[in-house]
Amino acid sequence: MTSTDTTIKVPRALRDRISRRAKREHTTLAAAIERALDESDELEFWREVRRHNAELSAGEREAYTSDRTLGDDLADSGDDALTAEDAW
Repeated sequence: MTSTDTTIKVPRALRDRISRRAKREHTTLAAAIERALDESDELEFWREVRRHNAELSAGEREAYTSDRTLGDDLADSGDDALTAEDAW
């Protein structure tokens, strides 16, 4: 896939905001826009996660929190032995 440049018309105030951000981040206008969109997408993802979690019933929430696969198994004595032997 080849890259092509496209010109878009934006209000001067918006262009200036993008320019300030790009300067602050020491990057190009395009990279500043891409980063802002990436940040926005990530915020939207976590908003959706919070919304989904808020809609869980008490039973569904309990099923998630009691699932043993979510544990980190810090009390595993086998891990302690491997650490003591530097066998990781």
